[in-house]
Amino acid sequence: MLRMPALISRIEDLPRAQVYLVAGPAASGKTTFSTQLAQYFDAAVLSMDHYFVDEADITIEHDEIYGAAPQWESPEAYDMRTLGRNIKELLQQGQTLIPQYSFVANRRVGYQPMHLRPQQKLVIEGLYTIRSEQFFRDYAHSIVKIFVVADLEIRRARARVRDVEERGKPIEVFDARRHFVELGERRWILQQERDADFMLEIHDTFSYDTFFNRDA
Repeated sequence: MLRMPALISRIEDLPRAQVYLVAGPAASGKTTFSTQLAQYFDAAVLSMDHYFVDEADITIEHDEIYGAAPQWESPEAYDMRTLGRNIKELLQQGQTLIPQYSFVANRRVGYQPMHLRPQQKLVIEGLYTIRSEQFFRDYAHSIVKIFVVADLEIRRARARVRDVEERGKPIEVFDARRHFVELGERRWILQQERDADFMLEIHDTFSYDTFFNRDA
């Protein structure tokens, strides 16, 4: 029987854990939710955005509309081995060096230190955090997996702001970018929902204040 993740609407729905994995489609609200979750638990946050491989190493596939195209939405676009090693070092040693990635240059530009205090929780967010669990599950004594979803039109609007204003991508390539984002979602990203423990729906009426009991 296919197991479906439980739908959550308040922080009380989430069990306590050492590691929280927050996955979901692009611009679904993963980063905002992860930041709020980390603030609630006084946790550290690690983003998979640090782990993109250099543009020269991205897989190229033929697309019927755009021809030869880099597959930035593929799981192979991420350095999973380094991600796993960094998480192991955080959980076992309390510190590590994580990559710094430039979305303008599309390559790794250095490293930066990250620390995790004893007993501090770790929130890991990104497209493939649930899929990446295999690289570090042996080092965490408890893991909760959350899949975040939002309406497609909401995600498209958010992605436009993020890619152009925050990541410096040219506006004229946005439509092509969304084509591959949505293709990648169907091929790889949405498959993680079945392996999640919980699902969070972020819609027009969703309130973080309500979710985290701050509206009293």
